[in-house]
Amino acid sequence: MKAKILLTSGLLLSALAARQEARAQASSNNNVIIYIGDGFGLAPKTAARMAMGQGTTGKRFTSDAGFQVLALDKLKYNATVTTHSLNSWITDSAPGASVYACGKNGKQDNEVISLNPATGASIETILEAAKKQGYAVGLVSTARITHATPAAFASHIWYRDLEDYIAAQYIASTQPEYEAIFNASPTAAFRYTAARDWVLPDKKVGVELDVMLGGGGRHFLPRTATGGTASPNEAIVDAAGSAILTGAGAPATIRGNRADGVDLVNYAVTQRNYKYVNSRDALLNVSANLAQYGPGGKKLLGLFHASHVNFEQDRQTSAPWEPSLAEMTRVAIEVLKAKSNGKGFFLMVEAGRIDHLEHANTGGITVVAGTGAAGQYTVDSDKPVYAGGGDANYVATPATARTTNVYASDYMIKEVLAFDYAVAEGRSLMAVPANGKTLLFSTSDHECGGFAVTGLHDEADAQQNGTKIRTYSGQITKSVAAEAGYATPTNLVRGDGGTGGWFPDYVMTTFQGKVYPQPASATAKRIVVAYGSNPLTNGNGTRASTGVGSNQGGTPGNHTPQDIWVGAEDNTNNPLHAAAISGQGLLDNTAITPIMARFMNLTDFGIALGVRGAGTTKIEAQLQLSPVPFDGQFKVGFTLPTAGLVTVELFDQVGRRVQTVVADKNFPSGTQTVSVDGSQLAAGFYVASVTINGQVISKKTIKL
Repeated sequence: MKAKILLTSGLLLSALAARQEARAQASSNNNVIIYIGDGFGLAPKTAARMAMGQGTTGKRFTSDAGFQVLALDKLKYNATVTTHSLNSWITDSAPGASVYACGKNGKQDNEVISLNPATGASIETILEAAKKQGYAVGLVSTARITHATPAAFASHIWYRDLEDYIAAQYIASTQPEYEAIFNASPTAAFRYTAARDWVLPDKKVGVELDVMLGGGGRHFLPRTATGGTASPNEAIVDAAGSAILTGAGAPATIRGNRADGVDLVNYAVTQRNYKYVNSRDALLNVSANLAQYGPGGKKLLGLFHASHVNFEQDRQTSAPWEPSLAEMTRVAIEVLKAKSNGKGFFLMVEAGRIDHLEHANTGGITVVAGTGAAGQYTVDSDKPVYAGGGDANYVATPATARTTNVYASDYMIKEVLAFDYAVAEGRSLMAVPANGKTLLFSTSDHECGGFAVTGLHDEADAQQNGTKIRTYSGQITKSVAAEAGYATPTNLVRGDGGTGGWFPDYVMTTFQGKVYPQPASATAKRIVVAYGSNPLTNGNGTRASTGVGSNQGGTPGNHTPQDIWVGAEDNTNNPLHAAAISGQGLLDNTAITPIMARFMNLTDFGIALGVRGAGTTKIEAQLQLSPVPFDGQFKVGFTLPTAGLVTVELFDQVGRRVQTVVADKNFPSGTQTVSVDGSQLAAGFYVASVTINGQVISKKTIKL
């Protein structure tokens, strides 16, 4: 053998490390978007679809072009998953989202964010693994961007409500950066103390978020800046920097609430190379300036409300300067494509406010005069919602005014459609082959509220029970009364207008280029909703001061343990990707993450890359190379326990990929052999790497 092929063990180790880096930088153009409708069960989707005309002429049968009116309904593959956490039969959003972020390791206690509650150790998330392997990464939410669901993908903390710390973890990628955030406080008592402020979790080290869009500005901005003046970043401005005014003519602002006085937005802009936007106009302008977001360029931070962004219903009536979820999603996709340089990206999109409507039992309960000065809840029946927005039930009293033309179902339908339009953005990305391979998931962290569609408003009160709510069409009758008891099918009168039938009566309106339904009139057949989780059934309205279970106050509704729906689709037609959720029976929520990891070839992500029923699909057989050493040609042998997707690559001694022999090819089960032409390679040390269903096995060889 030639002397130059004699390598030290240190060189071997460095070559293997370099090989991982080479894989991270390889151009794969794999995009994953996971959509999470917080609290999203099946009934809200049904309500939105029916308001869009499902069941009416041209939308009655699966063969009708308009039958599937939602982008969610067009996702090819469907499954049902359980949602319980590690210590509770009903999960909250922290572990509910952490399972999607971390896989099986994320099955953890309520309130915990991607952290082992027994040991305090952080658990690597799929977003973090993706970023370390070269992907661009981002978070989008209509909730605070520091809220539990987005936080599960890019932070680690023992209690979800510590959102100032979550914001600090987002912006920092090293321990010195993390400490610098706290040390920027004008008050000495708030400056960094390891015993109180912990350290930047090890899994977050080296991970930068390329895009963050949502609410939660209060956790990035100080209560007061140095000298008692407000941060200049509180002013909501358009793309030109001009102040945006509210409907009352006052400047629109985002008020900060960081007790440490730190302006984290300023730190992000000046120290971490973020572009900051806080209005719809400024966000949409990003699309015209994408060049600055290329590899090594700026990252994007958009905060559009101090707390959660407005419900879609309220955004349309009182806060049009806030972007829609679809607009945030579209811009996030554009920036991540620019940042990824052909590698691909990972994006989490949350419709966070579906959950909040259900917590508030919006429209499902009302407050009436009760004992003493306190109000008491009673079940609502088809009344307009309280004035003050979708959360008004939290503070309503018997004297609280109601709207005149907005109902509970209007809030939910618009919130679901805002989510659906965001899913449509992902489907548009997936439909263009030049965008690369794209995998979409739509799921939920849990169901909330026991949300139900109960019937339609019936102004005629056909049931004569005073509710003016009816479920289905009137009975078929005979036009000739004398024939009422005849068996002969003549002189029939079909119930409720024959071909028109009994369906929701909505008209379509356009807002900022998107279509939304609204009841055709105050007396129209609008959808009526109700909630199983309300203070009359679960006692959440109890006030300790009075002990009366029906008192208004507190959280009206809560999460439920109901199984939730998952939809998936990709443009690869690979049975190991989106299709893997089908044909498996009931799944646990931990089953989704391995599919995403496999799709992105996250070789070092610490989860089992398998599907339900198979456990960990571990490749036991050793990789066989022959001959070793080789001169010109050699063979790579491996065994597949089941059919799988295989990539065979060759790396040199410094970890550079020199040859892709097979790329994402399906092989049947059994022993397989792949021939490699190494005749053009220089003499030296090489590593043959085989990726099987997302798992990597490798072995060294030598070229003479």
